Amino acid sequence: MTTAMRTTVRDSRRHRNGWRGLAGAVLVSLVAGVFALPATAAGTTRTAPSAEAGVTSVRIEAETYTGNNNGEVIGGRVMDTGVESDGGASGGSRVKNTFNGSEIWFDDVDLGSTPLSTLTLRYVINSGRSGVNQSMDVYLDEKSDENKVATVALSATGGDWSSYGATTADLLTEVSGRHKVIVVMHVDPKPGEAGGYPNYFGNIDYLELGPESLPEAYLTTADAWKYSDDGTDPSGDGSLSWTTADFDDSAWSEAVGPFGSKRGAPDLGGGFVANTLLRYTPAGSQNAVPTYHLRTEFEVSDGQLAQLDSLVGAITYDDAVRIYVNGEKVAGFVDERVNGAANQNLTYAGASNGDPVTSTFTVPADVLEPGTNTIAVALYQDRETSSDIYVDLSSLAPAGPAPEQEIADLALHVGATQAERNLTWYSNVDVPQVAQLAEAADVVDGVFPATARTFEAGKSGGTTSGEYFRDVTFDLLEENTEYAYRVGGDATGWSDVHTFRTQDFTGDFSFLFFGDPQVGASGNLARDEAGWIDTLDVATRSYPDAEMLFSAGDQVESAGSEAQYDTLLKPEQVRSVPLVVTNGNHDVGSKAYEQHFNVPNEDLESGGASNGTSSGGDYWFLYKDVLFLNINSNSRDFASHNAFMERVVAEQGHRAKWKVLAFHHSIYSVASHTDDGDIIDRRDNMPAKISELGFDMVLMGHDHNYTRSYLIKDGELADPAEVAGQERVEAEDGEVLYITANSSSGSKYYDTRAPEAWFASVINQERVRNYSAIEVTDETITVRTLRSQANGAALPVNSVVDEVVLAKAGATTDLDVSVDVSTRTVAGKQHVSTVVTNNEAAPVDVVVETAYGSKSFAAVQPGRSASVSISSREAAIPGGDVTVTVTGQRGGETVTTSKTASYPAAG
Repeated sequence: MTTAMRTTVRDSRRHRNGWRGLAGAVLVSLVAGVFALPATAAGTTRTAPSAEAGVTSVRIEAETYTGNNNGEVIGGRVMDTGVESDGGASGGSRVKNTFNGSEIWFDDVDLGSTPLSTLTLRYVINSGRSGVNQSMDVYLDEKSDENKVATVALSATGGDWSSYGATTADLLTEVSGRHKVIVVMHVDPKPGEAGGYPNYFGNIDYLELGPESLPEAYLTTADAWKYSDDGTDPSGDGSLSWTTADFDDSAWSEAVGPFGSKRGAPDLGGGFVANTLLRYTPAGSQNAVPTYHLRTEFEVSDGQLAQLDSLVGAITYDDAVRIYVNGEKVAGFVDERVNGAANQNLTYAGASNGDPVTSTFTVPADVLEPGTNTIAVALYQDRETSSDIYVDLSSLAPAGPAPEQEIADLALHVGATQAERNLTWYSNVDVPQVAQLAEAADVVDGVFPATARTFEAGKSGGTTSGEYFRDVTFDLLEENTEYAYRVGGDATGWSDVHTFRTQDFTGDFSFLFFGDPQVGASGNLARDEAGWIDTLDVATRSYPDAEMLFSAGDQVESAGSEAQYDTLLKPEQVRSVPLVVTNGNHDVGSKAYEQHFNVPNEDLESGGASNGTSSGGDYWFLYKDVLFLNINSNSRDFASHNAFMERVVAEQGHRAKWKVLAFHHSIYSVASHTDDGDIIDRRDNMPAKISELGFDMVLMGHDHNYTRSYLIKDGELADPAEVAGQERVEAEDGEVLYITANSSSGSKYYDTRAPEAWFASVINQERVRNYSAIEVTDETITVRTLRSQANGAALPVNSVVDEVVLAKAGATTDLDVSVDVSTRTVAGKQHVSTVVTNNEAAPVDVVVETAYGSKSFAAVQPGRSASVSISSREAAIPGGDVTVTVTGQRGGETVTTSKTASYPAAG
């Protein structure tokens, strides 16, 4: 027969779906169409090289042969090979009627210019109709021993003609170019069958010639390593010469991992047992060995290297590691402290994280060399008294196809002002990603308009969990507007669309305050999740116009637990109402806190992180007429906190009617932490500065027990006559109200230990979830604390735990004036235009101040306006603020009011 030959050139990685044999192995075990790979070491995975590698295979559909030996008589049988249709075949047809000695050939097959070294066959051998001991010879150009490129042994695939199997074998020599491909089939008669038994060879679907097979893994736990555990610098000079191929490690010990020690014993607990025991302390010392050094080698052939974009490794470690390949650092985990060490080969690093943790790393192909490659691991203890050490490089394997982009932990955060929102998200791949923003009314069926604004990431990088984080800031928002946003990109795909809305940029507002969510603290993460979600649902349903979700800290139980962060950020509210977070003692131990939360005006030096693996810093923002400062109370560097607060209050205090401070460690609580030494230290050092700077209220957590303080000044009771539970308190200068929140998730409660504490006006511990609705006006702040969980029929959901109104003693109401600010272009230059309208019954004096100049107006009459347009002398200007100071008489007293209004960028 003559049939047009069809040759398909395909990406071998895509076709083979990651299933491949070990290098040099012939895979011949097939059952019911599924071929069995040789047993592999525990922990290895079957992966294919990435789609960018560019090596292709050549598939030849068997039914497209251009010739056969039909009519030839072999062993008394006339060859009559043919083609039949079959829905299970790759091309819809397959070759049938094949017997011992059957031949088919394919003229002029283009095998490409890249050498190919494997042959994959897809076929059916019906054990009920076929012979035994099937094999196939493949030749190029002519049927001779010199031109034979493969002999492949085949096994039965099942008991019918629909059970396909596949096998892959190495070619006897690499092939490329244009050739005639000749296939010869061999099969022995099946013993014991009657004379009419057909003894078929089988049916052939396709042949595929491909590149050299990649191994399942280049390294596994079962591989041996050279190692040094004597507490010395192997290079002798602090260099990385010990990580290179030329280093002589012949004097080192050699063994198979995992490697580890728990004070000299192999069992670390938690299921982590060292196969090879490492020395715990060096000779003559009681201190733990600071750094261990391990090396081994693996082979990568030229053909394999041509297919690789990268290798992916998995390593389990305690406390920190650095990984080098051929002398080049390819990964480091919890290793920041190494950077500042006097000797990188002999130092402590990492953090005490409990059980060993597992991380993945990538080895780029350009770091690899054809032939022998050297991999080296530096393993660090975190301190002299660290009890355990562990390392297990369980896999180093060809990287599979790039995973599809996944967006996770998307969260909206408060911005520097009410006209901004911050955003963070995680993704599993490090690809370019942006955020898009548009007015929600302009987004139809998820399609963003051409006018949508695109925001590049302001900060990004790898995370402690092996993912990637991105931060952006949405600026120039308009008031009373609903916005839609998404993150990702056209090339890699977009997240779901989420929305948020702004409200009035001036005037009254409310926000919600939540005590420590600390999800995971109960030991039942699902239960904590349900409680946290329910509290948010109750609070936002009851106060739908609340403008912030303010957390007292301890967002999670374990600082580095991504499962707990996933739980914390699961509620949809965290993508529609801006979060305000506080760094708690359960958050501080990992950079995950900084990577998950994008806070405004962050000062990482004030209250800075205690080490390279922890989080820290103070921040502030101005929301309407309230100046909020949030400090990292894990740091007791009071001097740096004080300097931060003094600077921010000096620069921003005049713009605010109220000043609110937040930190995690309550200094006026009555439960388990009330007499802790670190709490007493804060109680002794913080209140005087808080009073001096004129803070009105302090929001705190940590003690999982609701406490409202009396008004306190300089660390002492401000007014001995104040009544416990007083519904309204009026604060003189320096007098401060302190609020300690109870649990919002129900994950943990502490019983009251100091019921007679001098500072406690209201104490409540019912072991039910709480939240507080805080309402702010020009004259008062009202703190209303409610149950988000019923405590019996008498105390239902949203029953009030406590309510207090905070006012300023002797405060006068601001003068009633309205301010309107805009920009306009005059002769190509931008002008800032301000209109101030006097709504009082008496004249007022007005001063308008901008970045480009100021203007004063005397005796602006009731109902009249003062207008000024101040030139910037620039063609384009950034957004900014105008400060208006108004002075007038009220009740025989002179009253001065200051207002701030914003204008957008122009030009």
